[in-house]
Amino acid sequence: MNVHTLLLLLGILLGIWILYGIIKLVMSRVRRTGKLRYGDKELAIQQRLRALDTFRGMAIVFMIFVNDGAGGYWWLEHATWNGLVAGDLVFPAFLWIMGVCIPLSVKSAFAKGVPRWKIVMHIVRRSIIMFILGMSLNTIYGSNMLYELRIFGVLQRLAVSYLIAAGFYALTAPKYYTPPRGACGQALKDVLSCVWCWVLAGILVAAHSVITFVVHDPDCPMGYLGPGGLHDDWVAANCSGGAAGYIDRLLLGRSHVFQRSDAMRVYGGEPTDPEGLLGCLTSAVQALLGIQAGATVLLQRSHKARISRWLAWALVFALAGALLAGFSREHGVIPINKNLWSMSFVLVTSACCLILLCFCYTLTDAWRFWGGGPFRAPGLNAIALYVGHSLCAHLFPFHWKIPEMRTHAISLVEAVWGTALWVIIAHIMAKKKVFVTL
Repeated sequence: MNVHTLLLLLGILLGIWILYGIIKLVMSRVRRTGKLRYGDKELAIQQRLRALDTFRGMAIVFMIFVNDGAGGYWWLEHATWNGLVAGDLVFPAFLWIMGVCIPLSVKSAFAKGVPRWKIVMHIVRRSIIMFILGMSLNTIYGSNMLYELRIFGVLQRLAVSYLIAAGFYALTAPKYYTPPRGACGQALKDVLSCVWCWVLAGILVAAHSVITFVVHDPDCPMGYLGPGGLHDDWVAANCSGGAAGYIDRLLLGRSHVFQRSDAMRVYGGEPTDPEGLLGCLTSAVQALLGIQAGATVLLQRSHKARISRWLAWALVFALAGALLAGFSREHGVIPINKNLWSMSFVLVTSACCLILLCFCYTLTDAWRFWGGGPFRAPGLNAIALYVGHSLCAHLFPFHWKIPEMRTHAISLVEAVWGTALWVIIAHIMAKKKVFVTL
């Protein structure tokens, strides 16, 4: 399948999406009576932002598409080691938007009179359920033998990050925040309300940096950040993943980490887990950066203030991440690397998330031009779609193959078909008001 065919297919899908949005807009104008006016500059705190559900829906839809093969195009999947391609944006988007929603849910619980300790216990319970569910899903494509069961994974990383970020915010967030007086205090009130989260983020970054550049296998060079194996002429063949890989193999056991990573397939070496222990620290930082964006929703009431702050943070994060990576793929102090969940990866992907949120927010909540379809319904049931897709990924009609025609065109059609089925299921669930939460 050539590039022109791919662009044609994407153009058709975009046209359908735009037509769907126009029809929804017209119907909403016909039915709307007494609702918020177009372009209104103020939103009530209690209003559920469509942008958040739309953003989450985009993430889960694209995740299903990537997991279904993404047509076999390398730039739609994951980078083998260093670097950033489209598929690498999905998981950090989930982490980040989870952080954005934390201040809103905690504030809502405070408003309902829920005691702080109950909020924390709910966070702990939810994290435990998510972690156990993730371990169960690991056995679908891996072993269910206890001596080689993979311990960490996508939901487990989400659970640990949520426990750290949400638990800490629930313990430190004031029930009633009074911004400092003065122009500076008013301008920075959303940042000052999260000051303890920034302190925790600094501690986690410092701990991650020290462990990364100090802890190492006795037979490996200090601060090694490569995939091991044949990488760089076998200079560190058994040092795959540096400190992160060493800690996982030491504490979890070699048989309890991911055994089929792309890096191991390409370079050989030791198994490394892209959702291992050390990366939980920087993943929690990513959720904390999301909390800052959520605090902006709570304390900055105008559309202009919210969008301008998000764009400013995006610029800061993008520049900081690019500086750490040395504006290159391989030669920076801390390369952009999803497998290690490096700080440069956290900063650059958070910048991308902020830009996408600004886009969604402008169209759905500020201008009210777009209702979020077809992504909003999947965003309302993201966990249900993720689990359902994991269980049914290799079952007909979600997945099928034509062995004698394994071309990009057939693979792309298959991936779009499987993804579309889950989008339809999400819309049926939303229509019937079925929402699955942990």
